[in-house]
Amino acid sequence: MSRQRTGSSRVRTRVIPSCRSNSSQKVHQKPPTISRNKARSDGQFGRRRFSRLPYANQFKEQLMAFAVRNLVKSYGGVPVLKGVDLDVRDGEIHALLGANGAGKSTLIKCICGAVPPDSGTIEVAGTSHASLTPRTAKAAGISVVQQELSLALSLDVTDNVFLGEEMRFGPFVRRRAQRRETKRWLELLGIDLDPSADPADLGNAELQMISIIRALRAEPAVLILDEPTAALSEREAENLGRQLIGLKNGNLPILYVTHRLSEVFALADRVSVLRGGEIVLSGPVTELSHDQIVQAIVGNAIDRRRGQERDLSGVAEAVLVDGLLAPRIGPITFSVKKGEILGVYGLVGSGRTELLETIFGAVPMEEGRIWFGDEEYRPRSPTDAVRAGIALVPADRLRKSIISGMTAADNLLLSRFDASARCGLRSFRREAKVFARTASDLNLTPLRSDLEVRRFSGGNQQKLAIGRWINELAQCRLLMLDEPTQGVDVGARKDIYDALRGIAAKGDTALIVTSSEPEELIQIADRVLVLSGGRPAGFLKGDNVQETTLIVLAHKLESEQRDAA
Repeated sequence: MSRQRTGSSRVRTRVIPSCRSNSSQKVHQKPPTISRNKARSDGQFGRRRFSRLPYANQFKEQLMAFAVRNLVKSYGGVPVLKGVDLDVRDGEIHALLGANGAGKSTLIKCICGAVPPDSGTIEVAGTSHASLTPRTAKAAGISVVQQELSLALSLDVTDNVFLGEEMRFGPFVRRRAQRRETKRWLELLGIDLDPSADPADLGNAELQMISIIRALRAEPAVLILDEPTAALSEREAENLGRQLIGLKNGNLPILYVTHRLSEVFALADRVSVLRGGEIVLSGPVTELSHDQIVQAIVGNAIDRRRGQERDLSGVAEAVLVDGLLAPRIGPITFSVKKGEILGVYGLVGSGRTELLETIFGAVPMEEGRIWFGDEEYRPRSPTDAVRAGIALVPADRLRKSIISGMTAADNLLLSRFDASARCGLRSFRREAKVFARTASDLNLTPLRSDLEVRRFSGGNQQKLAIGRWINELAQCRLLMLDEPTQGVDVGARKDIYDALRGIAAKGDTALIVTSSEPEELIQIADRVLVLSGGRPAGFLKGDNVQETTLIVLAHKLESEQRDAA
């Protein structure tokens, strides 16, 4: 039995084992008799409720751990937030969705104190704030894990968890104590990770959890996650989802910003949709359909049917891959015709990314041959691939594609400055014309060539990454895109799909698109190659491109191994 002092009284509470509690403590069978107002004033529903107060679930329907009321924000007279009302209850995952430019980023900036709202209030654990700074927001109990993780890759896991809040004895850092606490947090969340591991060697999921642990150490009143799975694989996203469910069950309120509707239905209790700076839809997830949410995001109905099948029977092959063998994949044989979109589907570890990287020259090819028309092609590096007219848009745009400190125009034209130059000097007038035409085709928002890429939303950053290879100077013969709509909202997806269809319709470029979403390939691909265990499990076209068939083929290797056992 543990005793917790609340004000002048002593209250018996059951203690859930946590990184700071003893799992051998006894459990009192009856909840304490304490009023909700008294609990709040005494801190009983304060920052440690997600690990300390199992009985708080009895009150979570009445208590709002976090809320924004009539929040308004404008930039230069242009309204961005128009009276936003949003609340998150104790022990709830509340999903927030919206198209690029809907105001999600501005809302989060106001909540975490990065920018002040023009009017409205932010309520945390019963206390109302007209405006916050990053310091006061943290002190109030608001912890935000941004989409772009702020980790120091030169430090180990423990040092990142305690960065800026080290455990000290006088001037000395208590490194052993820090390592022990980091280990306890990792065990508590079910993460198999060494506290002394180098973050540079970790995957995106592990890096995301390091940031979440750092946020949880602040004992938050509310945890806000901004696109936490944007750069994660399906399996990594599932693991993160299980850990978030555990935190929710511990009574931690979570505001979950995402573009993935599948995560909303798998994780969230309630969902709100932000469009044009206003909440246009809000309610329990169980009472809303997929199409209702999509329509709220974009403002109109989205056609998710398969496109009309194109007749490519008389079209010449642009690429022939014969017996390709590389680390973790092969042998693989397939061809892509000019103007054709070949989709590649598979589970995590199926070899989707490795296939594209091998063709691009980033991964060495061990055996096999690749032909472009009548010419044999054997890439030794990505430079060779670009010179041959082959382009790759990686899945991780933030680390492998865009350069956030450069302008939109420089990012879009980065691969072909020489093509627009005159007498060895850049022709800014010609570059401006190329940028304007390409940005218009992609529906880039805002349409500004001088704006730094970091100021664009994720969907518009992806448009710039794609535009680098589809502009009139690129001369791309084979365009490969790895998860092109990862972390992209529904409206921006439509723009990207339209752009890819437009490139294919011109008939000069072959496209290979990998995706972990069957629905995406059903909409845009002429044919689909399904990979399982690094090998082809089947080719589908026409009416055979169905979600059930794709998933069954993707599990083909696992099924064969199970049958063999």
